[in-house]
Amino acid sequence: MSFKVFTDDDKRENVVSTVAEPMWTDGATSLTTFFTGSIQDSNNGKYYYDVHTTTDQTTDVQFAVSYGHVNGSGSEGSTTAGTTNPSKGIYSQLRQVILPAQTLKFNFHGGSGVNHYSDNVFAIVCNRARYREKMDPGNWELHLMSGSSNSSGEGGNSIIKLIDDSGATADPTIGAAKREFNIVSGSIADGVYTTASASAAATNSGSFGLFYPEMGMIVLNPNSLSSVSASGAGGVIQSVGTSASSNDYNHRKIFNSIKSGSYFASRREERKRSSFYFCRIPNFEFNHSQNPSYFTGSNAQLVNNDFIKEPITYITTVGLYNDKNELLAVSKLSQPFKKDPNTEALIKVRLDY
Repeated sequence: MSFKVFTDDDKRENVVSTVAEPMWTDGATSLTTFFTGSIQDSNNGKYYYDVHTTTDQTTDVQFAVSYGHVNGSGSEGSTTAGTTNPSKGIYSQLRQVILPAQTLKFNFHGGSGVNHYSDNVFAIVCNRARYREKMDPGNWELHLMSGSSNSSGEGGNSIIKLIDDSGATADPTIGAAKREFNIVSGSIADGVYTTASASAAATNSGSFGLFYPEMGMIVLNPNSLSSVSASGAGGVIQSVGTSASSNDYNHRKIFNSIKSGSYFASRREERKRSSFYFCRIPNFEFNHSQNPSYFTGSNAQLVNNDFIKEPITYITTVGLYNDKNELLAVSKLSQPFKKDPNTEALIKVRLDY
């Protein structure tokens, strides 16, 4: 026997499950090196930087960083009402995608009850191919590091570790971008160091930011990050420029802070549909092979005459066919299974969508 028809009891189709797994390319759980190409400075680099893990800019983009200002400050072009420029365009786009209609500014209140509307934001936008359906709340951690002397935000020893507060939030805010969580200082291993409301009060500038898992976006508050660090020795983002007509490349500063921090861990979460097929092999079936190596000579004699009374086969592959005898899927066993009239087997094949 080479073909066997599945019964209804042999199949379980369209089973939905939630799977969490490392988000970065090649199944990496965290990123420790960050590079961006100089060619971006003269093109889309005025708006954002794509970030890679190597100097090879043909490799997968992991995420992008950008800076937005409600009036267009910090980038070239006019800040006059009715005109646009890179930072104004970024802020406007983020506002339209994330905030409710008629809401003009991001509010980093952190649940403190005190509004902290911000004219500017940093945005970390993860590549869709990386987070797929959504980022996994409570399972990302970003380190930001900067010094006090470099206007570009490089070097130094002020560092802060950021996570979201999903572990302490039973009822998150639901908005246009679906779930919204506060960004707080802490780590995946140790949990929250300082709550969003406490950090908002400490900096007098609002919380560290907001996290939108379904959008793959981390929106950071430049005012808070430039005024406090984990050690209290100054901000992890230095000198956020607000020039009216020149490009301050503020997104380069958040990139340098990420690069200096050398750690961005994240997992993604997605629903998968699976179908299970139970291939039942009783002792009296699949004991002979049609493989040419099973026979010899022009008369197709068995290579071993003992196979006449005691046949043996080795199952290595399962093929799934439709009613038209068309091969749809192939499953390989990790090692050959020895089959004879004294053995039975149950092989479970799973197809994920």
